[in-house]
Amino acid sequence: MVQASNTIKSVADEAAERIDSNLSTAGAASSEDVQAELEQLRRDLAALTQTVASYGSGKIREAGDVSREYVDSAREQLRNAEQDIEAYVHAKPFQSLAIAAGVGYVLALLSRR
Repeated sequence: MVQASNTIKSVADEAAERIDSNLSTAGAASSEDVQAELEQLRRDLAALTQTVASYGSGKIREAGDVSREYVDSAREQLRNAEQDIEAYVHAKPFQSLAIAAGVGYVLALLSRR
């Protein structure tokens, strides 16, 4: 990130220096010199655009990797919770049945409103 930022800054600084130089010597410069400078500026801008694009695609890839890690972690936590609930139901079936009946009763009361 810092390297891309430094590259962008250096290309922009070089372009600004060339523009300042061209403006100060515009009266004495020939048409070919101005054309050459404009062409160099176009190349610099193309390089800058490429740098910014590659930086952006790298960040998108990085964000995708992080989100995949979060999804995998959430899936693992859900699997663990499911296993814990299943173990609890097998260990205490009557309590589980009472809890389920209580939750069902509360949901029925809430759905009537």
